[in-house]
Amino acid sequence: MKPKYRLIYQTLKNKILNQKYAVGDKLPSENQLAEEYGVSRITSKRALSELENDGLVSRQAGIGTIVKKNNLEVPVKSEIIFVIPFANNNEFGDYTSGLLEVLDENSNYQLTTINNRLFRNLSMDRIRAAKGIIYYVETLSHELPTITKLYLNNIPIVLLDKSFEDLPIPSVTSDNFAGGYLATQELLNGQHQNISFLTSDIRLNEASVRSRYFGYLSALKEKQIEPQVLRVSLDQPDEIQNLVEAVKKQNITGIVAENDVLAIRVMNELRDYDIQIPQQLSIVGFDNIQASKLSYPALTTIDQNFVSLGANSAHILLELINHPDKEVPRRTTIPVKLIKRQSINNLGE
Repeated sequence: MKPKYRLIYQTLKNKILNQKYAVGDKLPSENQLAEEYGVSRITSKRALSELENDGLVSRQAGIGTIVKKNNLEVPVKSEIIFVIPFANNNEFGDYTSGLLEVLDENSNYQLTTINNRLFRNLSMDRIRAAKGIIYYVETLSHELPTITKLYLNNIPIVLLDKSFEDLPIPSVTSDNFAGGYLATQELLNGQHQNISFLTSDIRLNEASVRSRYFGYLSALKEKQIEPQVLRVSLDQPDEIQNLVEAVKKQNITGIVAENDVLAIRVMNELRDYDIQIPQQLSIVGFDNIQASKLSYPALTTIDQNFVSLGANSAHILLELINHPDKEVPRRTTIPVKLIKRQSINNLGE
């Protein structure tokens, strides 16, 4: 179990490097951090001291902790860069805890987290200064030039969440097929027959979403039930109305959503159209993000083991770095599990 100060330190460091805190901004005080993270003041003080040791902040009595710089200079320790698109990655999955558990066992390494946009602007010389990259792929088509560039320059890299089928880069993903199957099976067990797969992209371009859909298909095939795919873009006002009409016209009673974010937003929108969840429509998400248990009703979802995803990524990357001639698994799949909450019901009851 890693020390609490490390998580506070890493979270603040990520926000500084991703320019959520600008140069000259004041960080939360020791007392504020202690209250926010449920730790002692000594613990929060150590986290701020680590930032000061990195040269990112200055600390003065009576003034507080001020951001001194937010650029990525070459570190003293060997560096692992974690590329992830989320402003606060813990909100969508605590990969960082898994990464730190492994890297803290290897004291020669330090973790730098940066978002995809800022990473794409780094020079290749700056990237080469790091020992390796763990790269959360936002969209395969959008990230292909960057991934290709890293591969051709022999940069040790592990892909997280998605994989390139024909490019020999190791990846660590959740068992998305099993997740789609489990979500659909849970609705089938509740006597649902008209079950739709809900996506924001009808073409299912993303490999992870496509695998979830194939799991959905597999579960329906066993019961000889016809699949149906619904697309909704909540940025288009007409599309939520089209979704409502489809649910009513086709008597859809169950939805497997491609992820929790889409599921929660749809639940919130459908309430305005007097579609009761789960009485009229049961919904299952995917990811088990923090918001899923806080939604109304609490969302049934597929839990990804984010800590294990992070830890496995770090283990494989260190193998690539320390034993470049040794073969590593091309693809590592982490099991998932169903978390049952209040967004589904049993039609037989």
